[in-house]
Amino acid sequence: MVETSQGGSQTVDRALEVLRQVVLSKDSLLLDDLATRVDLNRSVTYRLVRSLENAGFISRDPRQGGYTIGAAFLSMSVLTASRINIGRAVRPAMEAIVAEFGETASFHVRNGDQRICVDVVEGTHDIRRVISVGETLPLYAGETGRVLLSELPDNEMLGYLRDAADAGLDAQTLQEEVERIRSQHYLIGVGLRTSGVGSISVPIQGPAGLLGAMTISGPDYRWTQAAMEAAIPTILNILAPTQNLLTASQ
Repeated sequence: MVETSQGGSQTVDRALEVLRQVVLSKDSLLLDDLATRVDLNRSVTYRLVRSLENAGFISRDPRQGGYTIGAAFLSMSVLTASRINIGRAVRPAMEAIVAEFGETASFHVRNGDQRICVDVVEGTHDIRRVISVGETLPLYAGETGRVLLSELPDNEMLGYLRDAADAGLDAQTLQEEVERIRSQHYLIGVGLRTSGVGSISVPIQGPAGLLGAMTISGPDYRWTQAAMEAAIPTILNILAPTQNLLTASQ
C-alpha cells in the first residue's frame, strides 16, 4: 500500500506512485498490472489514472494497450534536456552543423504515437526555421516522423501508415519514403509537412537501437533540394563521431 508522506496528501501520493510506476516501466502497463504494482484496488487506480491522463502526464498506448508516459510529462522533462547524457552527446554535433550551414538543427524522440522535440540549436540566419522544445506532433508527421517510423517493425509501422491515411496523407508515398530511409539512412524533403521549409532528417542510433532523429531545416529558397543533397556528406561526417560514441556507450 502506498503510504502518505509526512504532511502530504494521500491522493497526491498515490497519483505520484502511479506516475512513477508508468515512468519506470519499459512497456506500457495495463490497468490491472498498474493496480497490482501500487497495491490499490482497480477502481481507485482507474480514478488516479484518469486524472493523470487528463493532465497529459500519462497516455494510452494505441498499439500495445495500457498506459505509458504522456506528452505533457515528457514535454516538461525535455525542457531540461541539456542535463541528459544523450543531449550532451548530441548537442555538439547539432552546434557544429548549425555553424557549418546556418540552418536550424533539432533533435526529436518518439513517445508512443507521437514525436516530441527535445533540443534545438537555432540557425544563424536572420530568416530561419523556428522550432520549440517540447513541440509534439503525430509520429508520422514530416521528415522527422518518417525517420522514427523507419526503425519500427513492419507490422507496427503499418498501423501508423493507416493513421496517416486517416489524416489525409498518402500512405503509399509515406511507406516508400520509409523504405528509402532504411536504405540511405536519411531523408530530404521540401514542403513535406510545412510549406516553404526544406528539411534533412537523420536517425541517431544508440546501443539499444534508435534514440531519435536529428533534423536540419530552413526556408526552401535557401535550403533547397540541391543545397541539402550537397550538404549530406558533411552532415553525416559531423554526426559520425556522435553515432560511434552513442552506440558504444552502455
